[in-house]
Amino acid sequence: MNRSKILGATALASLMSAGVAQAEMSVSGYVLGAFADSDGGGVTNYHTSETVTVSYTDSLDNGMGLAVSMNIKDTLQTLVTIDTGMGSINFSGDGRGDSALDKVDTSTACFSMFWCSNAYNTTTYLDGDAQSNNSVRYVSPSINGFTIQASVGTASAEDVNRTNSMGVTGSIMGVTLKAGFADIDYDQGGVGYLTGSSNVDRTSSMYALGYSIAGLDLGYAFYDSDDSASSEETQYGVGTSVMGMYVGAQFGAHDSTGNDIDYMTLSAIKNMGAASFSYEYIEQDTAGGTTGDSDTHILAYSIGF
Repeated sequence: MNRSKILGATALASLMSAGVAQAEMSVSGYVLGAFADSDGGGVTNYHTSETVTVSYTDSLDNGMGLAVSMNIKDTLQTLVTIDTGMGSINFSGDGRGDSALDKVDTSTACFSMFWCSNAYNTTTYLDGDAQSNNSVRYVSPSINGFTIQASVGTASAEDVNRTNSMGVTGSIMGVTLKAGFADIDYDQGGVGYLTGSSNVDRTSSMYALGYSIAGLDLGYAFYDSDDSASSEETQYGVGTSVMGMYVGAQFGAHDSTGNDIDYMTLSAIKNMGAASFSYEYIEQDTAGGTTGDSDTHILAYSIGF
């Protein structure tokens, strides 16, 4: 952390000496990884996230705020944000952006550290992120406790004409609410791209609720894939603090015209300041026999600076 502060202070001093008023620069990083063993098939190492981010903030002549954030990975990923005073507008480059649905669809029923995203079955559920990672996204100011997002984007690698997405988050009487959708328009005809896509247009959607009572965190989430198999997934879970750790249990049911799948995750997280560690057990039970069943044990860690 000291090294980050030194780098940020040096960069700031350089900017100020160049005559840039009220400019700030910072350097941060995040690492998320795990060792996993699935059905005794050997240990696998995952580095889900290894990112160093350089951020720069300043003010435009008209008083609007400006922020530029660059992720240093195999390639640079840039996000430019302009604060208009009536919400913010985000412009992404090199796949840095997210769809509005992706920004709001994290499950309220998930209480793990490493595995904690949206639907269990990401093969059928598409949040529009990969299909609109070069996007423009508007984020409204808080309106009676609710924030609304809207995005439009495309991705040449997915042969997408356009992905329109919206999402909303907020709370009413202590109940956390979130909902959103992503309307994905694939280029089947090959008009925009050389070959076109074989994917069928879809509108993925979700809604979720969360509530805390008597030391327990409760969550419920529903995901609709809008695919040819009419895939839907329902989740519910509970989390609480026990003996200096945070423990959680999550259950999911994936229904489709194909095989139905039941999921379960049990997790225990220990926060140790600069780093956190977790043990997570994930069970998958596929209907119609043992094909597709799995039991996965995960030891995960996260470090931020």
